[in-house]
Amino acid sequence: MNNKLTTKEFWVHGQYKFSRHVSHGIDIFIQQYIPQSKNGSCIEIGSYPGSHLPTFGDMGYKLNGIDFHPDNSKGLPAWLNSQNYKTGEFLSIDFFEFEANQKYEVVASFGFIEHFINYKDVIAKQASIVSTDGFLIITTPNFRGWIQYWLHNTFDKKNLALHNTESMNPNEWKKLLKASGFEIIYHGYFGGFWFWHGHEKLPDCKRKILWIIERLIPRIRKLLWFQSPAFSAYAGIVARKSVN
Repeated sequence: MNNKLTTKEFWVHGQYKFSRHVSHGIDIFIQQYIPQSKNGSCIEIGSYPGSHLPTFGDMGYKLNGIDFHPDNSKGLPAWLNSQNYKTGEFLSIDFFEFEANQKYEVVASFGFIEHFINYKDVIAKQASIVSTDGFLIITTPNFRGWIQYWLHNTFDKKNLALHNTESMNPNEWKKLLKASGFEIIYHGYFGGFWFWHGHEKLPDCKRKILWIIERLIPRIRKLLWFQSPAFSAYAGIVARKSVN
């Protein structure tokens, strides 16, 4: 049985523009829970095109990345170097073929584990390369919450099928990591209400309803100012590997 819900061909297409996110919810999440560093190392799993790596670079980390996109080993580190960030090893390989020759102070993945059926193995492999007293940070989109699930199942079914919604469960991540000797710093939901989708061709009636929903989102965000597993945009966890 194939463990992956997507293919390499799905991800390696078109042209990507290297750029950093400004005030993105994930970058705010990173800054909130990951400490500054003078000489620590950070590796992102599924790193291409590296939009969140500059945040770690600004915090003092040496940047590393794994992604099977062929430009991950050349274009991405070249761009990061041009922005004056410290870079280490960038590999264009499948994560499950990666054999780490070091441990990292921060191991991060953003929107990665949910593309696998056996996501627990993905988390375990990421956890295995965290240095003692280092941090593991994982986020996924929250398609599992009932409001988000309804929206994606109604207007974004093809994209939804590429995601393992069972993996979008911070409580389950907490159990896995605590059993592996990690201290849980945060687990839960963040980002407020948002809805993004693929480019599925919809019937006219659904397209019109979606048009209305998209224009109501700014107002809905003001009403739903709190976080909830039902509608928040992201699920996330930050855990520190215990000294013992």
